[in-house]
Amino acid sequence: MIAPMTSASGPPQGQRPNGSRARQVAAMAAIVGGVVIATAVRAVDDVTLHIEQVAGDGWTASDVVVDLGLPEKNALVRARVGRLHVPALSQTLTNVRIDCPSLDLRDDVIACAKARVLADVPALGKQAFDAKLSYGRRDGSLDVSLQGLRVGEGHVALQASLRDAGWSAKTELQRVSIEQLLKLAADFKAPLPPVSATGVADLTLTARGSDANVREAKIDGSLLDVTANNEEGSLASDKLSLHVQGTLRGLKDGWQFDVAVQSSQGQAFVQPIFVDLSAHAMSMRAQGKLIGGNSLTLDRFTLDHADVAQASGTGKLQLDLEQPLRDFELELTTLQFPGAYESYLQPLLIDTSFKSLQTAGSLSGKLSMSDGEPRAIELRISDVTVDDGTGNLNLSALSGHWHWLGEASSEADEDDEAQPTRAANVQPSQLKWQGGALLGLALGASELNFTTSGRQFRLLQPAKIPLLDGAIDLETFRVRNAGLPSVAFLIDATLQPISVQQLSKAFGWPEFGGRVGGVISKLRMREGIITLGTTLRAQVFNGDVTISDLRLEQPFGQWPRFYSSIALENLDLEPMTSAFSFGRITGRLSGAINGLQLFNWTPVAFDARLYTPVGDRSRHRISQRAVENIGSIGGGGAGVTAALSGGVMRFFDDFNYDRLGISCRLHNEVCVMDGVAPAANGNYYLVKGKGLPRIDVIGSSRRVDWPRLVQQLLLVTESEGPVVR
Repeated sequence: MIAPMTSASGPPQGQRPNGSRARQVAAMAAIVGGVVIATAVRAVDDVTLHIEQVAGDGWTASDVVVDLGLPEKNALVRARVGRLHVPALSQTLTNVRIDCPSLDLRDDVIACAKARVLADVPALGKQAFDAKLSYGRRDGSLDVSLQGLRVGEGHVALQASLRDAGWSAKTELQRVSIEQLLKLAADFKAPLPPVSATGVADLTLTARGSDANVREAKIDGSLLDVTANNEEGSLASDKLSLHVQGTLRGLKDGWQFDVAVQSSQGQAFVQPIFVDLSAHAMSMRAQGKLIGGNSLTLDRFTLDHADVAQASGTGKLQLDLEQPLRDFELELTTLQFPGAYESYLQPLLIDTSFKSLQTAGSLSGKLSMSDGEPRAIELRISDVTVDDGTGNLNLSALSGHWHWLGEASSEADEDDEAQPTRAANVQPSQLKWQGGALLGLALGASELNFTTSGRQFRLLQPAKIPLLDGAIDLETFRVRNAGLPSVAFLIDATLQPISVQQLSKAFGWPEFGGRVGGVISKLRMREGIITLGTTLRAQVFNGDVTISDLRLEQPFGQWPRFYSSIALENLDLEPMTSAFSFGRITGRLSGAINGLQLFNWTPVAFDARLYTPVGDRSRHRISQRAVENIGSIGGGGAGVTAALSGGVMRFFDDFNYDRLGISCRLHNEVCVMDGVAPAANGNYYLVKGKGLPRIDVIGSSRRVDWPRLVQQLLLVTESEGPVVR
């Protein structure tokens, strides 16, 4: 036995594989080096080599001890490596031990069919696995097969071959923990997103290439029971299982790929979309190229989401831009409801009143983008039904077709009839429905014919929309700059008389009689302000209500402001007071509410005066309850109650009156009040009695806190009234 001490830069010249091959099999380089050295001393029966350091291109081994027993044909080899460093893998293996019970030494090959390897791998811990090695002495080829590598509770098998023409490798993962794989990738400094995950992987990975270049790589296998999430909460999955197949081919400046993913188990959330793959299985496939790390071209992609959507198309993404999707062509074979609502739309509506819609029907069509901007949409709508269950939104059997082009041919003002706002090549669209409801108002069957282009909408022909027991005859409807702060619209319509009773019932108001209707001309919105160009008239309580000077500022903002003036003429007090549980009053009422201002739909200013019209010849009677309620408003409630409770007055249910009225000028939450005539001591008449039995209601409070007055009005309309004995 001899035991030389030596330091070498690698195996003897002529026996050493080139540097690129050594990089591909860096973990086995020390073994090969020891084997090559052994061939230089074949004439010796037993050899122990102590090597301080041996290095190859891409690896360094230190503190190497090789024991060789050299019989006539086969050799027993034991090698121990203190440290094996592979810079390309950012790993240093320690305490590596290799046992080859029978080294096959021939003129053309050096092989070990049953090597046993023990090593301490930083990313994987202590490892013990079987290896099969074969080195071609004439052509420098190398074949490696490793069995029994452990990654957590899983197992990994590796086969690799090295030839002059290039290298190939195959890796099989069985029940390998995804959590461990992510940790391993982090140890190897792989660029992964910050995500944590559990689950297991059963994958087969194959690759071939030359030097450090990958020509082709393939993946085939499954990821099972994946539960993943990120810190932002924008990505999550629960017990998700995927089958993945893919091919990656190297190009001069990028990669060509063909990837297919199938899943029928688990849930996934990618903000804001949630999909339940157990309910709706999904398969996706994408073919394309990734150039320069940021230019992604989808030559073709397909989506088959069972009972939800089937689509295909092409696209181009520039990943380093804020809006990465640059070009896009989508052929939507079908979008089926309710699956599409539950998977794609409901997560977007979860904080709205449309979070629990009942839907049915389907859509199909095409969508295209160019240079990051939408260019065209064509949709075919087939019997779509939408119902929120409350009557706020309900459309039955919505059908038709919608065409939209991204370029508007004109920026004409909405009043400019000489310049149409639609492009000449925009196809007309049509939507029709069988019935439904909007904001609690029942809608009848109708249809709309229109065009859309850019941010413009134009009604092509008048439409009649049945509404409750009346209708809206829509003559003009145009919109421009939709979706922008500068949105504007113009509406001309006629409101065919609608029952106020049905309207009140739909809105949950006290029910009373009458009809509302009239012409709505030049209802427009410009610069965030809605105005009405005409006066709106309604017939309510057998009288007339006129609304003029209507203006609404910031209608879609957080603090809308409403302005108007309202005139009342000869309203019948009997149905009016009955509707509001105020107490029975007969007679007529006229008046005005001038300068009405609402802030966030709460009154902040007005000048109101309500009174018995001059010359009213109707019967004037007022009940005990109405008397007391009016008295409480004017600050004389205690006196009225006392008068009604004592003496002869308590025997009468109602009283005659000559006239009644009240006025309120609201400013800074204070209502300055007055009545129909002055009374003694600076007071004022709210009700001026007449005949027998007669009663006067006198107000004493000139300045009343408005919130308190509103509260009093609510109490008197909701209470059952005074009990007079």
